[in-house]
Parts: sequence; structure tokens; C-alpha cells
Amino acid sequence: MDKTEKEANQALKEFIRYSSSPWRIVWTNFVAGVFRGLGAVIGASVFIAFLIWVLTLFGKVPWVGEYATEIKTTVSGYVDDTNYNDEFARLETVLKRIEEELAKKNTEK
Repeated sequence: MDKTEKEANQALKEFIRYSSSPWRIVWTNFVAGVFRGLGAVIGASVFIAFLIWVLTLFGKVPWVGEYATEIKTTVSGYVDDTNYNDEFARLETVLKRIEEELAKKNTEK
């Protein structure tokens, strides 16, 4: 067997080990989803900040400035109105209840 066959066999063994464990697949996909979501949020934030910055540059240009100012006001208003504190508070409450239930079950055992 040459080097490429050994590498191919090793890769096949690794794939079989990975695919034989459903929890490993679930965990891998969960972590990948979390990081995709985080990347989307960061990317959208950077894009909105860049858009607002560009619109401020066009604020004094005749005709375009009026529209740019209106768009900037709309986008800024949307960003300010979209406040997720209520959702975070509810999520915190749910997580605390789950933690309490788990602690209660662990003490019962």
C-alpha cells in the first residue's frame, strides 16, 4: 500500500467513526449552526453600520441627500426599535427554570 491509499483508508475510518455516532453529528451541526448565526449577526451589524456611514456622506448632496437622509432615519429608527431585551429576559427565565429542575432531579437521585 502506498501513502495515498493509507491516507484514504484513514479518512474512511474517520468518516465511519464520525457517522456511527448520532450525537457527534448533532453536536457538530449544533456548533456549526451557532457560529453561522453569530457570523450572520456580526455581518449584518457591520453592513448596517457601513450603510449608515455611507448615507451620512451623501447627506449634503442635492436631491440625493434628501433620500439618503430619509433612508438613514428609517434604518436608524429600525435599529433603535429592534430591541431584544424582552426576548433575552424571557430566555434567561426559561434557562433558570431548566437549571432549577435539573438541580432538583440531581438531588433526588
